[in-house]
Amino acid sequence: MKIKVVISLFVLIIIVTNNTLFVYGQNSYNTNVFENIFKNLKNKIIDLANSLEYTIDINADQIFLNDTIKNSILNKNEPMEYLIPILEYNLLGFDIFATDIKVRTESSTIDEENKDKLRIEFPIMQAKNVNVNNEMFDLNYENIDLSSTYTIYDSELDKFTIHIPVYVAARYLPK
Repeated sequence: MKIKVVISLFVLIIIVTNNTLFVYGQNSYNTNVFENIFKNLKNKIIDLANSLEYTIDINADQIFLNDTIKNSILNKNEPMEYLIPILEYNLLGFDIFATDIKVRTESSTIDEENKDKLRIEFPIMQAKNVNVNNEMFDLNYENIDLSSTYTIYDSELDKFTIHIPVYVAARYLPK
């Protein structure tokens, strides 16, 4: 395990250094190579953090209130805006209960492992009265903005895998 971490850090340093030398070669007036190395390293780490996400599997009946909404989103790929009255799920050992979830969807078909799946973007996802708890924490939020999440709908299982970027979820971690 330690070897993998060391190798990963070594590769990251090589990538950052190569990018820095390329930048340094273009901007010969900037003599502070180490400043460029650290700036590039910081940007790479930020980019990596922005690409990480949590996933949650949820039954489709929690997202689709009725067959009309389900048909419009899944079969017609129509953008929809609607309200989900209640949503319950578990994320990283926390039981999450939310009400009055306002969503706007934009869907597109994707091919994954020879299965037809649908990617549904949620450019707007706002929830009210959100309770997040486990054995140690009991947190309550009046309003949460989970915009920028997306789901992959699996028609064979009639389930969603919701992808929540870490930077979106981190806004609501206990301080």
